[in-house]
Amino acid sequence: MLKASIWLIFLGVALPAWGDDLVVEGSAPVIGGDLGQARELATRRALARAAELKSASVSSTSLVRPDAVYDTVQLRSSACTENAQPVSERVQGNELTVALSVTVSEGAGCQPTCRGAYTNRLLVTGFAMEFPEQKLKTEAGRPSQASAVELSRKIKQRRRLLSDFSSSAFPYVSPSRAPEPNLAPGDTETPFSSLSKNFRAQYILSGVYRDFGLKGWSWSPSARRIEIEAFLHDGVNGEVLAKSSFVREAEGSVLLTPKPSIGTDEFYKTDFGKVWGALLEDIAAWAEAQAACLPFSARVLKVAGKQIHIDSGAESGLAAGDTLNLHNWKEPPIHGINGLVLGKEKKIHASASIRAVYPRFSVIEINDIPAGLAVKPGDILYAQ
Repeated sequence: MLKASIWLIFLGVALPAWGDDLVVEGSAPVIGGDLGQARELATRRALARAAELKSASVSSTSLVRPDAVYDTVQLRSSACTENAQPVSERVQGNELTVALSVTVSEGAGCQPTCRGAYTNRLLVTGFAMEFPEQKLKTEAGRPSQASAVELSRKIKQRRRLLSDFSSSAFPYVSPSRAPEPNLAPGDTETPFSSLSKNFRAQYILSGVYRDFGLKGWSWSPSARRIEIEAFLHDGVNGEVLAKSSFVREAEGSVLLTPKPSIGTDEFYKTDFGKVWGALLEDIAAWAEAQAACLPFSARVLKVAGKQIHIDSGAESGLAAGDTLNLHNWKEPPIHGINGLVLGKEKKIHASASIRAVYPRFSVIEINDIPAGLAVKPGDILYAQ
């Protein structure tokens, strides 16, 4: 049985008030020299402990039968941890302990967060309009392409994800049929897989303007309703991991004019710019909450014996001594009761230790290569 312990260091003599800072420690065993996995587990335990201390509830039920008593216990916390920053890290024996400075808060606006050992990269594509005629011919700018640029920038500013954009990419058959991928006969990979490889991204954020309609007189509209449906996709297989709709309405001067240009400080001071910017902030926050805690993956770039180059490095938080798992998908896929494919399980072939880390790539070495294993560019490694 794995053994782990967690300590709490107080910055005061009382329990934290709303939004107060704590320093928390979490520990986890280092198994097989995998510091990365231990660091991620220890970090999650530290954050969970901080949230539990602030506001925890315990529920328990018992089922009594003639031969036994079955107890079920659930622990839940309504508090959130925010702005977690590493303070220190130490290894004693086979146990890694991390210390974090954490802001603990609670309330209606609080959203629980996690912190992984590695930082995912999110690629943002263009957001096409389902009804392009809603943008008048006399209006300037390209909000579909600008959405990708501005969303990527806002995601970067939140600092929990790496982000890039491909403003001209639209991976769906059509806006009305999103999120159905645009696949041609004979395609061997989804457009999401191709995009993620080109931009070294683990996940892809795309979407559609479901509404961009004006209200009021045609020559002098007074309002504009903006509705965007956003989709988060797995960059490896293109599956939809999450989706949500975002709606806001701008009032006043809502037509797009040549100046100020979309994305400038002056633009965000306009009636339309204020609302459009707030809508993108909503999407950025949602995408961050969804993607920041998803599994981290990297792709094989080239192979030289036991040494492999992968497409992730220091910017993603990789460190020498960490371990990744090389895997493919088990066959056959898992089917639901109704016969529909639910997905595939991962099959781990081997582990690999990181030997050298550069800003955007790393060199790893396979441990105990199984007989018949052939690693090739494009293969996937996962951190968990």
